[in-house]
Amino acid sequence: MLACFGTLLPSFELKAQTQENQNSIKMERTEATIEALQLKVKGMSCQAGCANGIDNMLKQQDGIVKSTTTFDSGTSEIQYDKSKISEKEIIGLIEKRGFKAELKKEGK
Repeated sequence: MLACFGTLLPSFELKAQTQENQNSIKMERTEATIEALQLKVKGMSCQAGCANGIDNMLKQQDGIVKSTTTFDSGTSEIQYDKSKISEKEIIGLIEKRGFKAELKKEGK
């Protein structure tokens, strides 16, 4: 029985290494497709309903990694997987909620 276990152990180790390598490759692919998007959002009147509502809606979308919308600054910072959702689709989703969204210009 011990001899049998000795022949199975290397097989399990090889399988674990292969899975680890596949996970590493998958992570690299995912990291390569993550983009950051900074938007200026107009039309919000509060943090609780407007800004948080945008974040909650976006976080339910496939491809959105993180969303932080702030009423005080009128901005939304979004991390997304560009292989699953586009910048244009994200802006469209925000505008569908009744807000105006546009790319934030540098320094503003």
